[in-house]
Amino acid sequence: MRKKMIVFSLLIAISHAFSLVGETYKVPATTETTTLGLFTLNKPPVVKICSGDTVSMETWNSCLHVMVFNKTTPADVAKFYQEHDIQKRRGMHTLTGPVYIEGAEPGDVLEIRILDIKLNDFGYNFLSPTQGILSEFTKPRIKYFKYDKKNNTTEFVKGVCLHLKPFPGILAVAPPLDWPQEWPVNMQPSMGQPVTGEFNSVPPGPFGGNLDQPELQAGSILFLPVFQKGALVWTGDSHAMQSNGEIDITALETSYEAITLQFIVRKDLKAEGVLDKTKRKGGNAFSWPIIENSTHWMIVGLNVDLFEAMKLASRNAIDFLVRTQGLTPEESYQFLSMVGDFEIAEAVNVIKNVTVHIPKEPFKGIGKTSTLCSEGTFPLKAPKVNLDAPCIPQEGITVE
Repeated sequence: MRKKMIVFSLLIAISHAFSLVGETYKVPATTETTTLGLFTLNKPPVVKICSGDTVSMETWNSCLHVMVFNKTTPADVAKFYQEHDIQKRRGMHTLTGPVYIEGAEPGDVLEIRILDIKLNDFGYNFLSPTQGILSEFTKPRIKYFKYDKKNNTTEFVKGVCLHLKPFPGILAVAPPLDWPQEWPVNMQPSMGQPVTGEFNSVPPGPFGGNLDQPELQAGSILFLPVFQKGALVWTGDSHAMQSNGEIDITALETSYEAITLQFIVRKDLKAEGVLDKTKRKGGNAFSWPIIENSTHWMIVGLNVDLFEAMKLASRNAIDFLVRTQGLTPEESYQFLSMVGDFEIAEAVNVIKNVTVHIPKEPFKGIGKTSTLCSEGTFPLKAPKVNLDAPCIPQEGITVE
């Protein structure tokens, strides 16, 4: 009997593993597959896939790919912003999508695996006098960077070598129709949803979006609650690297030859806050974004007020530890005060992002959850960074 049970369990595991090996699709960035600064519910899907399938998506840089290496000026960007009513009406991000996942229903959780990112050859940082956290830098400037893709490096100034760590600034499912007024972020409704069914890409939310979370590199996973049938996934605001905080309003902005994502619909992880408004103020972790890599879980808190964002992250992290590790709420609060690292991932996108990093290592001895992944083991590996890689002389210039 025991042998039969073991064989049966193995068959289930093998069957589940095969269910995660789906089809692979490619989505180019074109005028038909991209949208400027809005998540729109009326845009037809660029592709329809099944749970377990993989999609390789091309992305453009911000401002509909108009940024030209060493040529586009701050005045050009200002003109583009004025012509397209950037900020109040829409964001500046160029979004590829949406991807429709069959079987994804409101209240489910979507597991998005970042399998690979292939950079294009240049990027830029735009110092804005009005949008960053400081006001004393009054002159806008764009600093361009050419990449050494072979060594995955770029030179900041002569002798200062940067190791590129690409990640999507935006990875989102379609927002809920009651965003943002029915969510505890304290933002003006018109900033989040200027027109019914059209959502500004600048402020992040429970749907993910402009999280600007540097940990979302290849080898990581983002878990998002599903609000609309099919989930409807966009990506954009592609980055080659970014600090926590992004204080001058931009990272090393770029575009991707391809970002390869695998999508898995999770019916076993319930985002109760999608349909129950009482579950949104913290204490229901899966109603908000969760990030996982091989060593940590990262629980997100979002609010226009930094301290309120930290409190939301704390409450969601307490709920996460109670659900996954069997701690009491009091024990979880104490554990986070001793071990959890609270980082300001984003300070400049109207809504602030405070993320608490919870290491997995302390829980190895209790036999509880070691991963949220559907297989029960974390399946991804992050690319290795060669800290000895050289930097070629920088071709990029600064334009004012």
